[in-house]
Amino acid sequence: MDHGGSPDGTGQNGAGGGGTHISARADGRSTITVAGRDINSMYFISASSAALAALVGLVILLGMWQPWQETAASGGHDRTATAAGPERPGGSSTTTAPNREPAPAAGDDEEPEDSGSPEDSPSPSPSPSPSESPSPDPPDPVDVAFASAGVGTCLDVYDAGWGRLNRDRPAAVDCGADFAFSKVTTVTDLAANCPSGPGRWGWGHVNHDGSSTALCLDRVFAAGQCFPAKLSRQADGTIRGEGRLFSVWGCDRTQVPKGLNAIMVITAVPSGGGCPQRTDRQTLSWPVFSGAATVCAVQRPN
Repeated sequence: MDHGGSPDGTGQNGAGGGGTHISARADGRSTITVAGRDINSMYFISASSAALAALVGLVILLGMWQPWQETAASGGHDRTATAAGPERPGGSSTTTAPNREPAPAAGDDEEPEDSGSPEDSPSPSPSPSPSESPSPDPPDPVDVAFASAGVGTCLDVYDAGWGRLNRDRPAAVDCGADFAFSKVTTVTDLAANCPSGPGRWGWGHVNHDGSSTALCLDRVFAAGQCFPAKLSRQADGTIRGEGRLFSVWGCDRTQVPKGLNAIMVITAVPSGGGCPQRTDRQTLSWPVFSGAATVCAVQRPN
């Protein structure tokens, strides 16, 4: 410290007022000249006071810097990074916990009440899988039987004696069998389309789908077969007969259908010409199939 200078205790540097110069006074105060200006300060500052001032300055500096905040923000090896929270009054900011699923509101964990009755919101009907789709109805067996009876098919079908057939459906049989009593000559849609006359029958059927099928049948005659008839004696002594030629009747039966009085036994079925006559009984003849053949028969003895 320079103790020389002016008598009044002030001094100046050799530069004529520039730089910094400190002068001490007897009253315990000093004058500090900085850049031409005088600043009064206490000159009695001990070394311990200077150390204390340095420590206070360090505390203030650390408070402003806060290096631990940077460490927390940058994240450590065992911490999860978080976003800064909203700024608090005073300018300081806080950090929040990691994002989580929102806590359920009161009642969220309970099953919601039904907003309406089942009638108000009906459940949709489930669509059936291909494996659950309804199967079509099986074909009607009678339809199948009629569809299977083609032209030339022989059947065990005949008039049972009362104007109705003995079967409800056709059944194919061997044409050489003794019970082959009829044959399919035409297949059409209506029985009215079948040719009519002695020894013929139109057998109609309505299918399950509403369509119709008709089988036109010709009776298969054979010697030894019997059929019922109505015989009447004429004025000249001859016998006239009305036979049910599509019927097959048991030759050993003792009764006949109502309105008939005789059982006729077939003796021959010639394709042309007359019937062979017998000496013991009168032979009757019936043209069949529009005159294509003739049924020759005699009355069975009672």
